[in-house]
Amino acid sequence: MDEIDHALLRLLKSDARAPLSQMAAKIGVSRGTVRNRIERLVNQKVIERFTVKLADADIESDIIAFALIRLHANDGRRTLIALRKISSITAIHTLSGPYDLVAELSVSSLKQLDHVLDDIRNIPDVAETQSHIKLVNVTGR
Repeated sequence: MDEIDHALLRLLKSDARAPLSQMAAKIGVSRGTVRNRIERLVNQKVIERFTVKLADADIESDIIAFALIRLHANDGRRTLIALRKISSITAIHTLSGPYDLVAELSVSSLKQLDHVLDDIRNIPDVAETQSHIKLVNVTGR
């Protein structure tokens, strides 16, 4: 990835629905270049998906939670493969400290959250989990 790709990703994070021509003008490349680079970033799995962020918190119906995960194994590749198959997991990050991973979950009910946490705990290399439910965004972002 070069600076054009990084600039394009910053623009997409800000507004993924911006017209290609507008992004092209901001970066200083052609509309076709922007289209081709977005397609390449999707094909290379740099961009996994395009999503919607709702402006009004009252509209959001999903429960967002975080599962801290401690592993038995030194190599978490099998666990990552299993976690990626759980559709309610929206992001996975490695951590420093006592836990190895944090998974961000989006579910429609507490019952579904309980099932997803059970699915995570049933992955063979998972030694321990700790879950936290997101309450209120106090930053305004």
